Amino acid sequence: MDEPAEYAEREESTRRVLREGVTVVLVRPLQSGNVGAAARAMKNMGLRKLVIVAPPAFDIDKARWMAPGAEELLNHARYVPDVASAVSECRLVVATTARRRHSPWPALEPEQCAARCFDGSGPVAILFGPEDHGLANDELAHAHALVHIPTDAHASINVGQAVLLIGQAIFAEARKQGFVARAEGAGRRGGPARGAAPGATGDHQAAMLGQMEPLVNEWMSTLEQGTYLVGHEPLLVSSTLRRILQRASLSEGEISILRGQLRKLRWKMQNPG
Repeated sequence: MDEPAEYAEREESTRRVLREGVTVVLVRPLQSGNVGAAARAMKNMGLRKLVIVAPPAFDIDKARWMAPGAEELLNHARYVPDVASAVSECRLVVATTARRRHSPWPALEPEQCAARCFDGSGPVAILFGPEDHGLANDELAHAHALVHIPTDAHASINVGQAVLLIGQAIFAEARKQGFVARAEGAGRRGGPARGAAPGATGDHQAAMLGQMEPLVNEWMSTLEQGTYLVGHEPLLVSSTLRRILQRASLSEGEISILRGQLRKLRWKMQNPG
C-alpha cells in the first residue's frame, strides 16, 4: 500500500473508533445540566455515542441549555434501565473513579484507558457514576478495569468534567494515531470511501458482552448448585468470572459450547444415577 493511501486508511480507522467505537455511559445522573455539559465535552473531543442509564429526574431542555452545538448528541442518546443493557454491545468496559479503590479491578491512568480504545479489541464503554456517591458495586461488577482520574487532595469533580478529562485523553491518543479534525460532513481526501472496522482481520471475532452474560449466568448457576458459593461473595465471583472470560476473548460459538457443557454438568449433578 502506498503511503498516502495507508495514511488515509489509518485516519479513517481512527475516526471510526472515535465516532462509533467508544460509548460514554452516564449512570443515574442527578443533574440534567451535567448531562448537557458531558454531551458538550464529547462533541469537542470527537465522541458521539451517549447512553444514559436510569436518570432519576431528567429535563432535556436543561441539558440542551448546557450543550450548545451538541444538542444532536442528546437527541440521539440511548436511554436504558441498567448498566447491563448499556454495555451489551461492547467488549471492554472501563469504570471511572476520582479516588483510588482497594479492589480486584486493574487500575488504568486516563492515557492507558485511551490507548485501550484504539488497540483493536472492539467497542469500549466508559462508565461515569452519579454525582453523589459514584457507581454502585453491582454496576462496577460489569467493568473489566477502573480508570483513575488524578486530582489533588480535593477529589471532587462533576460528571461533565470527568467526561471532558477522559475524552481529552482519548482525543489526544486519536491525534497521535493519525486523526485529523475537520468539519462534520467534509469530504475525505484520498483513500477508500469505506474500510474494515478497527481491528477486523477476518479471523477470530470475540463475542459481544451481551452474548457473554448468559454464559456468566450459566456458570454462576452451576457454582451455586455445586455449593461453591457457600462462603464466597457472589458479586465478587461473578465480576472475577467476567474479567477472566473477557480476557479469553471467546467467540459466539465457543460460548455456546461452554454453556452446553455447563448445562450437561448440572443435569448430571441433579441425576447422579
